[in-house]
Amino acid sequence: MEWAELTARSALRLCSHLATFVMDKSDAIATVDDAIRKLVLLDSKDKIWTQEILLQVTSSSVRLLDCDTEEELENFPMSTVQMTQTVLNKTRYPSVLLMVCQDSEQQRPDIHFFHCDEVEAEMVHADIDSALGDNKHGKKMRPQTLKVNQEKMKRRHESIIPPSAQKAPSPGGKGRVAAMSVQDAERRGSKKQSPQSQEQLAQSIESDVQILNCSLDDIEIIVAQLQKAAEAFSQLNQRNKHKRSKKRLPAEGMLTLRAKPPNEEEFIDCLQKMKLAFNLLAKLKKHIQNPSASELIHFLFGPLELVLQNCGGPELPRSVISPHLSQDAVSFLRGHLSPKEMTTFELLGEGWTQPRAAWPREQCAPLYIPKFFNGWEPPAQVFQSSPWETECSGSPGQSGFGSPSNQSFGPLNGTSGKYAKIRYHFVARNANELSVLQDEVLEVIEDNKQWWKLRNRSGQSGYVPYNILDVVSLEQPQSLPEPVHSQPVQSHAGASPSGSLGRVNSLEAGRSNRDSRHQMDEVNDELLKRITTSKSQGPTRNFRVERTSSTSVPLKFESTPQQVTAWLKAKGFSEPTTDCLGILTGAQLFSLNKEELKAVCGEEGARVYSQTTVQKAQIEKSRGDSELQEIMKRRQEMVNAPSED
Repeated sequence: MEWAELTARSALRLCSHLATFVMDKSDAIATVDDAIRKLVLLDSKDKIWTQEILLQVTSSSVRLLDCDTEEELENFPMSTVQMTQTVLNKTRYPSVLLMVCQDSEQQRPDIHFFHCDEVEAEMVHADIDSALGDNKHGKKMRPQTLKVNQEKMKRRHESIIPPSAQKAPSPGGKGRVAAMSVQDAERRGSKKQSPQSQEQLAQSIESDVQILNCSLDDIEIIVAQLQKAAEAFSQLNQRNKHKRSKKRLPAEGMLTLRAKPPNEEEFIDCLQKMKLAFNLLAKLKKHIQNPSASELIHFLFGPLELVLQNCGGPELPRSVISPHLSQDAVSFLRGHLSPKEMTTFELLGEGWTQPRAAWPREQCAPLYIPKFFNGWEPPAQVFQSSPWETECSGSPGQSGFGSPSNQSFGPLNGTSGKYAKIRYHFVARNANELSVLQDEVLEVIEDNKQWWKLRNRSGQSGYVPYNILDVVSLEQPQSLPEPVHSQPVQSHAGASPSGSLGRVNSLEAGRSNRDSRHQMDEVNDELLKRITTSKSQGPTRNFRVERTSSTSVPLKFESTPQQVTAWLKAKGFSEPTTDCLGILTGAQLFSLNKEELKAVCGEEGARVYSQTTVQKAQIEKSRGDSELQEIMKRRQEMVNAPSED
């Protein structure tokens, strides 16, 4: 008995389950060779997702166990094992064991593939074959096979030279992102650095790129886990369709383990690394290319939406505050996201849409230090000085980006000769800020804080976040095209278009506060109109809805978030659904498909989609009726018109 227990225990091996195929001609798998070809094909397309297990061979069966709990997942009696075979060096997994099994209740055999890394596939194959021979022919070959395997393992261990010192885990990473040289960065517009600062900058960039690559690798692992779970769940459903009894069939235990999605802790870790990646991409945007930072932003929204669909909705992502996003990261995202991506981004809540500077100091999250799956943990000092950990709401007036709404303005220093070009639209939210348009060029008055004081061509000055502008050098600023909003409303009220940039004449300086507020209101109205036009997904034609006799709250492409909220409540949707979707405009709500709505609202999303589809159809019909009425009216006018003799 002691020998049997010893041999059974010694045959417990760590393996990775690669795939299980049913030998079925309808799936083009009629032979073992067909199954091997399919495995190679899936490997070439990166469609193999591994699942670590323990494989145990006993004299009577092959058992698969959970790595963590050692709970039995599968038990294949030797009478059901038809054959085993090794598949060597045909995929990225060099040592693969193939096992064909079929019990009395199965119409077709299963073909299982395992990657044997800890113990070579040939040894496991020999062990199972000897157990099969003993079971079928009454021989006692297995003890000798185990002894031979143990001798092989001993020689293998002795041949490995022990490492001289234990190395710390390497940052690793697949190197998907590479930093540009400092010289390339300077050619793209970065400020020229001294040799010493160049070296420091290069080291900082290299460190950030390593952290970014490790973050992307870990995000990819979670995505692969979700894809593996989805595929296994699909296979389980397919098998259940042909099931004749409630008894668990072979391979179902393995598929059940593979169908298990990441837990909440793993989802949170993935979301934190996504936020870290957004911060790093904004920081590295001038230093990486092929792919660029903006391309990687779009790439990351695929995994983000996949996580949203599988973690039960936006509640979990909304709870992820750490790490905060930097001001630059939020501005970079808002400047590059597509309308669909922006809708997803807004659903994530203030932990994502508001930078650290917008949070009260006492509510800011603690320092975030990631720990990567490869075992590497970057030193804390790398993050202690990062913008997303140091920006704070130090400026009075906690608005939006920590706006300095109560900051006292010192005297103007006159013309500085320094100019800034605006990257993104910005709408002023108080009298001390200045509304600006994308690509507008303004004079820099103060540049020693996170908010720069700028002056436009109309002579208006105010504060703008420093991270939405680029410094430019201009020989002749007066030749620049005027922004639309800076053109004088009255011929006597503003400087000449050919005048010096930012020069305030006596007439303009003497305007009443009421006129200044009126002009700023016009600027904000125009700016909001431009932003709305660029971000919404409304129809290209204006729809006219003539019938307003319905007592229900209407939903249109032009509906505001308040009107969308009222429509959702009138339709009787639950409070969570109303809260989630009530921040959208009508155009944004109409742009979501059924799967996207179900991802954020659960099963109720299908009913939302049904209602929005009906509403769109009504708008189309109403528009068609209006056009038909117009055509009929014109035709009637032609009939009634007196004929000319």
